[in-house]
Amino acid sequence: MQLRLLCLLVLSCFFSKSYAESYPEVVFDNSLVKGSYARSFVDYSGQSWVENVHRNLLVSDSLYFTPGNALSLKYISNDNGDWNVNIRYSRQKFLYRVSSNDVLTLKVYVGSAETSQKLLPSISIQQGMNQTISLSLGDYIEDYNLNTWLNVRIPVKDFAGFNPEKLISGIILRQQNGSPAVHQLFLDQIEFLPEKYSTAALTSSAVLSKATAYGKHIDLQWQVPLSPNIRYVKVYRSLDNKEFTPVAIRPTYMLRYLDFVPTLDKKYYYKIAWVDYDYRESPFSDVKEVESKAISENQLLDLVELAHVNYFVENFDINSGMYTPFRMKEKATVSVRETGSALLSLLVGVEKGFISKPLFISRVKRVVEFLGKAQNNKGFYPAFFDGRKGLPEYLNEPPKYDVQATTSIIEALLIVRQYLKGDSPEEANLRSEITKLWDRVDWTAAAMADDPLVLKSAIGMIDGYIKKDPLTGINTGLNSYMLAVASKKYSIPAVAFSNALAYTYKPLKTTSTIQNPTDSVQQVDSVQHVGIKEFGSMRRNEADSIIKVSSQFDTVMYAVKVPFGPINSSLLELYRPFLTINPSLAKVGGYQLKQIAENYTQVVKRRDNEIGVGTTNSDIWGFYQHFNSEGNYRMNPAISISSIFLDQARAKRSINALYNLYSETLFSEYGFRSWMDLRSDDVSDEYLAMNQASVAIMLENVRSGLIWKLYQGIPEIQAAEQRIFKK
Repeated sequence: MQLRLLCLLVLSCFFSKSYAESYPEVVFDNSLVKGSYARSFVDYSGQSWVENVHRNLLVSDSLYFTPGNALSLKYISNDNGDWNVNIRYSRQKFLYRVSSNDVLTLKVYVGSAETSQKLLPSISIQQGMNQTISLSLGDYIEDYNLNTWLNVRIPVKDFAGFNPEKLISGIILRQQNGSPAVHQLFLDQIEFLPEKYSTAALTSSAVLSKATAYGKHIDLQWQVPLSPNIRYVKVYRSLDNKEFTPVAIRPTYMLRYLDFVPTLDKKYYYKIAWVDYDYRESPFSDVKEVESKAISENQLLDLVELAHVNYFVENFDINSGMYTPFRMKEKATVSVRETGSALLSLLVGVEKGFISKPLFISRVKRVVEFLGKAQNNKGFYPAFFDGRKGLPEYLNEPPKYDVQATTSIIEALLIVRQYLKGDSPEEANLRSEITKLWDRVDWTAAAMADDPLVLKSAIGMIDGYIKKDPLTGINTGLNSYMLAVASKKYSIPAVAFSNALAYTYKPLKTTSTIQNPTDSVQQVDSVQHVGIKEFGSMRRNEADSIIKVSSQFDTVMYAVKVPFGPINSSLLELYRPFLTINPSLAKVGGYQLKQIAENYTQVVKRRDNEIGVGTTNSDIWGFYQHFNSEGNYRMNPAISISSIFLDQARAKRSINALYNLYSETLFSEYGFRSWMDLRSDDVSDEYLAMNQASVAIMLENVRSGLIWKLYQGIPEIQAAEQRIFKK
């Protein structure tokens, strides 16, 4: 079975700026998990009450405004009590700001006969620790009726205390007027919309291009016309081609939907409609018929690769071609580091036939042109740019140029250069422009002033003061050392690569005062002391001075010997060098890096299985705690899947377990979501570029060696590996 994307890049390239944006203004549209909504929090006191499960609102999957569910709010507002419900803004796109000219809209269904307008709750906007004044929902409903969906529109400017400079945390519903009766509301599509938008009727029929079955997933693809009044695509499914039920709604920037069906060997029928801002639908598309069939192991791996590649097909800035980690109305922030991962993933898509090579070249060309004009310091880029203006975005960080982010994009472009071997002028010009970007990176400028074997994590805007964290250990830093050794114009000694593994750096507490900005190297108790550059008369603290010490810390954990002590980060950081560096070749300074990675993987898997993560299936592992929060047992599917380069059988068991047990909520048209929490019955509604890229690239590396072979074929890398790796 051959998987192909429907020229998505061509369509995306013609989108206007508004169509290139995602919809971070939506506070709630659907709960991914049935039963209760984990992003809500219920609190009540006295003789008041709100129905809840583990302090979360219940979810209705039988009554909703948009498929597939709505929030259920059942409450008693007693005069001798109080209640409130917080519906959190959960999007990963956390930098969204609401304008004072926007309108808060939501759909409300009143399902209890005793509920009059005055007995509806009040509503306020939460911004961090601050809350606006509460307004009565009933005051903003015209033509109040029971048992029908009502439209609530509240101008944001009516919320006294609202600050347009503050980020949105969520909305709060509160008890208003007292009543001993039980009231029942259903809430859906809570969002902030512009005050005015196009209201032109949708007269053209929608177009459903393709429907393809992959096991219990049906891959639907469509084309969206350039119409500013189309906001969503609504998907309908039928078992008999007569009665159709809405099953999903998708924003227009998404050009596909992966529908989960309950039964194999059965025919399903699909049609779609465009939906405008007032949720009026266009005429339906033609119906597509498809039959779900079981898929082989290779077909499942193809599906997983396609979905993870598709994440990067649809998430990019139209102006720069760069990857967008989150969206804001006033700008398009793009990530340098993650654009590198995006390009490698898209290259996998080209090789697998998911996207066409000309479209890939067009995307690469846009990225190269953007970087060629972008602000840099000695060839190094900041971690983020404004994709529209080409200006650095420091996101409340000191102005600096990120060595690892630059490594990621340069490394990917070199692999693309190796891939584009055609004789066409376009490919030849791209190779030349990539080489220019590569040659201007001065790796010696990223080395400690008095220790050229140590790379810093960043350099200052104008060689000014910034904290200089040395790059050490098995992580992205190794990729930086490889490029620094491989550079033809600004190389560092090959021994720096092995030193990055052999040594680490720890803070040294000191109260000494320095007067001038200098990098100093001192001998302290026979250990090399590297002082960090400072300006003026400044007191050093623990972060200002570092001591170089051996990284060797042999220990045994879960009956496995590991050389560097406990692991303090995600396994994906440890796996990152091997997206490009063939682990079978990585033998340096007495270390066999593939074996070290395998040992740490065994430790993590045994640890995860022992502590328990809400399942007795030992193939479900890859635990991490989000922001070290207590009580969360979140599983990152990308961890166990990406370990495939170490143990194929183990990783494939994890893929099968994750897909067969949890794919209905965990797997989508963008691949596996960033986490699931089996103990709290919660799943992320977002994705992480590092996760999606790691899965797509590692799977293809194991299946064909694509990225490994291209990386080894780069002449400069070949020469560097010969100097670094021991046979």
